[in-house]
This record gives sequence, structure tokens and C-alpha cells, in this order.
Amino acid sequence: MKSPIKDSLNFRCGSFLKKKIDKASIVHSFLFYSGTLEVSLAQGGRFVVAHTNKYPIYEFWTCAMHDPRRVATMAEQFYPVVSPDLFEVLQQEWATYKGHYTRAGLFFLLNWCSSTGDISCGELNNDNFSPHALRTLRAFDVENLYLRRDMEPDYLRSIDTASEADVLLFPVGKYNFNLFEEGKSRGPEMTLVNHKKLKERLQGLEQKWLVAYKYHPRLLKEYKDYETTMISKYGQPTKHPNMCEDIVIANF
Repeated sequence: MKSPIKDSLNFRCGSFLKKKIDKASIVHSFLFYSGTLEVSLAQGGRFVVAHTNKYPIYEFWTCAMHDPRRVATMAEQFYPVVSPDLFEVLQQEWATYKGHYTRAGLFFLLNWCSSTGDISCGELNNDNFSPHALRTLRAFDVENLYLRRDMEPDYLRSIDTASEADVLLFPVGKYNFNLFEEGKSRGPEMTLVNHKKLKERLQGLEQKWLVAYKYHPRLLKEYKDYETTMISKYGQPTKHPNMCEDIVIANF
């Protein structure tokens, strides 16, 4: 069973995480969005609690887990998006539409039709919205995955609520230096990750934790005191930076 959401980050570290995290472990994942790694772990016998403080993400996943066929039907009603201008309007206004399943359907449609996989930005590509994507959504039925909506605006403050976790997971994605990001417009599903603050928070934790990034050479220096594993596009550990797709950082 795969996530119905397109993962624009294309994480390749799922198999490695299943080797790293014991079966029957309780995993609390933060910055939940595409669900690629979370669904993989849940299907592999881990109990995954997926945290998000973004209501649109919580709403989509709640609808997709309760009645995925209805979400697919709603998405089909808006397809195809007839023009880039209409696509831009939907990106700006989708969260204001009435009805949980209407918004969930738009969330799915915009994710697949966006060149970036984001809901509120990216260029239109109707060809990405395929019959296979709809079949994956309609058949979606995952065990051991539980949603948790955090009310704290800062996701880092919600970590304290995961005291029962065996492992904390942070699928961050891309690393940057957080320059010139204040004041930028963001959609209601988007989270700004301050990478320095995340590292500082992780350093103060006694629980086991894992962070998944796309490759960036700075990470090898930033986390030199922790176990860092480079993952190739084939999902296997590699010692060669030029073959690295993901970096998994762990304190265990």
C-alpha cells in the first residue's frame, strides 16, 4: 500500500528506516504531509502517529482514511483544470470551499496536477493526474497509522506530547539556510522549517530520533556528532556523496 499523495521529494530511505526502526515500535512523525515514509513504516508493522498542526493536511488524511472513494469522486469532478489561470485560482481559494470532501478532493487534485507537489503553488500539469493515482487513492486502506492534529502553531512545541514514542521521525526534505524567508507567502498546508532551531531542539532530546533530508553537503558538517547515513537512489546506503539522494541522521 502506497501513499495516495505525490511525494515531490521522492524519498528513497523508506527501506533503510524499516531496518533502523524495530517492528512494533511506536513512531511519532512530525511535519506530516505526503505520508510516504509513514505509510511504509505502518505497513511494515510499526505503529505510526502522524502529527500535523495544519488543518488542511489533517482534513485530507482524515477523509482519505475514512472514505477514499468519495475523495476520488470529488477530485474527478474538478478534472481537468482547463487553464493555468483557473489552476492558480484553485490554488489560492481551494481551502475556502465548503465541505470536507470537496476540499479533500481539491487537495488531491492540486497535489497531482502541481509541478512541485504542493497544493498552493507549482505550475499546472494535468497529465500527472492519472488513472493509476486515482486507483491508489480508491484502494487506500492502511493499518497502524494514526492522525494527530497538534494545536501548537510551532510544531517543535508539540514534541513534548509524544512522551510514549519509541522513536521520533522528522521527514524534513530539503535543507536550506533560511535566508530571506520571513514574509514570504505560504499556503495553509505549508510549514517553514528553521533548520537551526530543529537541530537545537533535537540536541536536547533523550528519546531516539531520526531526521530524513534530501542530500545537502552542509548536513554532514552540521550533524557530524551523530550517525549520518547517505542513501542512494536505489534505497541503499552509500559512501559516495555523488550517489546520495537522502541523508538519514539519527542519535542511535
